[in-house]
Formats: sequence, structure tokens, C-alpha cells
Amino acid sequence: MGRLDVRVRTNLDSVVQYISRDERHCETVTIKELSLSGALVSGLTTQLPELFAIRPVLPGAGEVELRARLVRRSENGAAIRIFYSDKKTMQTLWEHIKGKLAPSDDCPYCGHPDDSREGSCDGCNLYLNFGKDSYLERHIENTFAQRLNIRLNRLNLEHIDKIIDFVDSKLLKIKHRSPDSEFIGTSEGMLAVFAMIRKVAPTEMSVLLLGESGTGKELTAKALHNLSVRREGPFVAVNCAAIPEALLEAELFGYEKGAFTGAYATKKGRFESADGGTLFLDEIGDLPATLQAKLLRFLEDRLIERVGASTSRKIDVRIVAATNRDLQKAMAEGGFRADLYYRLNSFTIKLPPLRERGEDKVRLARHFLDRFAASENRRIDFSAASVEAIRQHRWPGNVRELENKVRRGFLMASDGIIEPACMELEEDCHHAAVQPVSEPQPGPSRAETRRESVLRALEQNDYVIARAARQLQISRPSMYALIKKYGIKKDDAK
Repeated sequence: MGRLDVRVRTNLDSVVQYISRDERHCETVTIKELSLSGALVSGLTTQLPELFAIRPVLPGAGEVELRARLVRRSENGAAIRIFYSDKKTMQTLWEHIKGKLAPSDDCPYCGHPDDSREGSCDGCNLYLNFGKDSYLERHIENTFAQRLNIRLNRLNLEHIDKIIDFVDSKLLKIKHRSPDSEFIGTSEGMLAVFAMIRKVAPTEMSVLLLGESGTGKELTAKALHNLSVRREGPFVAVNCAAIPEALLEAELFGYEKGAFTGAYATKKGRFESADGGTLFLDEIGDLPATLQAKLLRFLEDRLIERVGASTSRKIDVRIVAATNRDLQKAMAEGGFRADLYYRLNSFTIKLPPLRERGEDKVRLARHFLDRFAASENRRIDFSAASVEAIRQHRWPGNVRELENKVRRGFLMASDGIIEPACMELEEDCHHAAVQPVSEPQPGPSRAETRRESVLRALEQNDYVIARAARQLQISRPSMYALIKKYGIKKDDAK
């Protein structure tokens, strides 16, 4: 058996970011050889088998993000293993590899003479019809057992449990609860949130979630539930601000038959419905003072009392609360009990607003677009101007606003391309196009200084737009706009 994946020679500039390091160190490397599962890289400094993100820029396709780990070093460079990403990314990677395959009469996997490219190789039995749209999926299925066998010596019991869980849920269609797929991100703030979730989820501590409206507090609560020992129990969510104050007590704690006019039968409240699981109390800052006292009592003795009842019931519920209000200010003004705050505040997770999450804005937008496109079996993408507009918009409504804008763009787009106007982001696009490069140092003429900084970046990067834009920490569309604005040509090089 030869290689599991064909390997091609290439020369791809890539950025590496080390995921596990606190300082989020980045470096530039060059991919000299590439396959679906590995690469030979020059310029990689790590000596450890740590996980890192590598982002090569593929000609004609743009930047893709992959996860990788160092395997070994040699005088030719560092051999890395690439871990499988989403289907779209792997297909894009394969199209680049396929386009660089040199014509040959031999099988690129095992070297056996076979130039037919119609079916499977007689030597290694791997599928060779690279032109088929289904090639990648079929190739991965055919080599699954070998890929798993390569990793067996690194597996422990926890890994094996995860593999069995995957086989049960994905292949045998046995459903299980998992965190919401929209709860994604690779920005520093979100990675810190994920780390806190993993630490506190297995405990029984109450958790307080803070953040602006639309930042994903309910998704965080679901993740805490799904990663806890209560995952098989119910997850019950209540928006304390959405229920009238007169009905909220009965809704939360339930009531006995005849407790008030209209109580024709006994009804369980949300606390009892969440017994054995997690109760998510959203907008806890709007809870009335009387119910704050009842919630405090529950947190102290785990007892609830239905409206109209004379006895209490013991309930096993974990509380996750959330608010976008400043609870310390509310305490100072007498609107929120200090003892309840300190009970809820045993562990706090603050969710960053979308405007502070960097490229997560674009990743989330593409996630929403892929979901909308799949629901209607439609091919559609953002224009470069739209991607830049998404980066530049402040997103006061956070993820909820982003989803709505992408949905509108999906509905309004024509010819399979979403322009900024389709999402009502044209002003942001215009702002991005004329955004000036920050001056490295003061000079007699601001325009001359900006032009010189752009020209210098282009010269230092051999007029490769992507690299020059990365050096100036701006996007490629912004770089093109500046080149046009200042009338820069290659002849201007000194």
C-alpha cells in the first residue's frame, strides 16, 4: 500500500497561528508539498506536536483554514499532519491539488502502471477517476479503515468512546444532544469562552452569563447543559422579561387547582419541568423583587412551592442565568438583591460582542449562508465587497442581526452573488473602500505618507496584493481601493 493521498509540489504562502498559546503567536510559512492529509512546510518554528491553525491562500479560491500538527522534521522542512475540516474546505483543497497533478502513466498512490483514470487502480485498489464530482467523498470512504488504523496507537479510552459515539449518531442515526452548530468561533475572546465552558460544565455550580443582546447567551447555556452530567435531562429556557409579572410566579413555580381565577387544574412550573436537568433564566435582571426572594430560597435549599400550595417540593435543577443589564448598578439602585447576585455569581462567563470577534463575523455569515442555501438547494456566495462590509459593520444587534442581514441578502441576491446592498450594508462597504492606512510616522503630507506606505508594502512583497494587505493589516479589497485611489503602478517602484 502506498500513500493514502496524492501529494503535489506547490509554493503556498500561509499563516500559522498556535491555538494553545496564550499570546496567540503567528508566523508566516511556505507549503512546499501538499496532500489532503499532510504537507511539507518550511519556516515552521515549533518543535512540539501542538495543534495549530494553518491558513494557505489558494490561487483562485482564496484563503482556507485548516488544523494541523507537527509530525517530524527533516533537512527539507517540517512534515505536518492535516486534520479533516468541513466538506467545503476539503473540496476546495482537493480542487487545488487536482489542478497541480502532473500527467503520468502511473498510479499517484502506489506507482503501479495505470493511466486509465477510469475506476480503481489494479495495484492498490484506490479510486482514480479524479474528474468525478463524487471523487473526494468516495476516496475518503474507501480509505477510512487505513486512516483510523494510522491513529490507533494514539487512542485512549476517551477517544474510543468519542469514535463509538460518532458511529452511533452519524452512521447509525442514533440521536444525541450536542451544542448548537451556530456556537462557533476562533477569535481569542470566544476561545476563552469555550475554555470556561469546558471547565465549569461538568460541575454543579450555578453560572451567570453576561453580554449584550444577541451574543449567544442561550447557546452558551445549551452548551453548558450538553457538556454536563445532566445532558440526558431536560433543558428548559425562560425569558423573565417576556412574561407579565402577574403570571411569572405561576409560570416558574406552578400552581394548584383553584389557586386563583382560571386555575382549573394543577400545573407544574418551569422549575419542576426542568427537574434532573438545567433551567436557563434569561434576562434575570428583570426578575421582580418578590420572585428574586423565591429564587434565592431555591438556591439555598432547593425547595419550590407552587402558588396556592401549603407544602414545598425538593427539585434537582441546575440554574444558568443571563442578563445584558449591569447587575452591580442595579444592586446600587436597589433593583436587584445583593445576596441573590452573589449566589448566581459563583461562576461568570462574559460573552464578547460580535464587533470584537474579528473574522468570526465572516465565519458566522458563511455558516448562515450555507444553511440557507442548503435548505433551498441553491448555490450562492458573498461578493468580495460584501465580505468586507461584514467585517466593517459594527453589528449592534450582534449575531442575531448578522443572521437577519444574511437572510435578507440570500433573498435579495441575483445571479448567485450577494452584494452589500442586498444586506443593506452598502454604506459600510463604501466606508471600507476609503478606509485610510494608518500612518507609521508623521510626515509633511498625509496623502503622500499613505501612498508611500502602500507602495513600500507592495515593493516589499513583490506586488503580491494578499501579502501586502496582510502586512498593512487590511483586507485585499481595501488594498485594491488604495492602489486605485493613489494611482499606483508597478512602474512607480524605486
